Amino acid sequence: MSSVVFGRTPHWCQVVLGTAVLGLTACADPTPNASVLTGLVDANEIDIASKIAGRVKKMLVKEGDRVKAGQPLVAIEGEAIKSKLNQVRAGIAAAQAKLKLARRGARKGQRTAASKAVAAARHQLSMASKMYKRMQLLRKSGSATQVKFDEAEFKFRTSQEQLAIAEAKNQVVKSGARKEELEALAALVSQGKATLQEAEIYSRETTQYAPLDAEVSTIVLHPGELTAAGLPILTLVDMSDLWATFTVREDMLKDLRRGTVIEVEIPALRRSSKMRVFHLAAMGDFATWQATSEKNSFDLKTFRIKARSVSAIDGLRPGMTVRWHRNKP
Repeated sequence: MSSVVFGRTPHWCQVVLGTAVLGLTACADPTPNASVLTGLVDANEIDIASKIAGRVKKMLVKEGDRVKAGQPLVAIEGEAIKSKLNQVRAGIAAAQAKLKLARRGARKGQRTAASKAVAAARHQLSMASKMYKRMQLLRKSGSATQVKFDEAEFKFRTSQEQLAIAEAKNQVVKSGARKEELEALAALVSQGKATLQEAEIYSRETTQYAPLDAEVSTIVLHPGELTAAGLPILTLVDMSDLWATFTVREDMLKDLRRGTVIEVEIPALRRSSKMRVFHLAAMGDFATWQATSEKNSFDLKTFRIKARSVSAIDGLRPGMTVRWHRNKP
């Protein structure tokens, strides 16, 4: 009479089952079935950002809208830029006024006053000179004290210096500004104009325009939110240039070249189409297929293949799946 034990596997049975599983694992194909490769449709994305920080004033488009090149997309508040423009324009006006005044020279009244100052200084020197000579004679004869003589000499020397100062001022008024001063003022005007040009460029950043015909993919910021310089506000997708990307093991590249036409299936559209390969490139080491045999083994690289549709495919969009049947021409 035999007995059956439930819930427990004999030791010899475990060994047999383990050997069988190990044998199945060793015989399994380490690479997936490569007769059908799956790829994804991709397109160029353009992030729209501003060179200036500010607050989003108005969003002029919605997600999904088709936009034309040059169409306004978003408006940003630019009060700080307007204030900067006014400040720069005022600085340019002041520099131009100074340059104009320097080139024109002194006014008629200033020239007349400078000439009269010279005449007065000469008259004062003449009077001081006569007094000084008289005191010299009196001092020799003993009729004048030392104090009176020193006072007359001081007035004489002072009158000489005052005449020299008056003549120098008169010469400056007549000759006008120096060449170096005019060049410095002209340089200030040029600097101000360059700053104004830069400020005007930044002022145009308060409205962002579409750089090409595209579709609005994502709106990142909304009216009232702050944006930093260079931070994406919205994203466009160039729907005029779509392609499919596949990853292919290098031992499958024998019949693939740039320009090769392949047959693909687009499940979302339930149709087939022809695509032409335009790009082949090796992927990084992270995408390397490891060798399956120790003898004469080597690592197989993975390549990225990109292909565009031979003719336009209505309804094709980024993110759709594309299946490539490699056994088809």
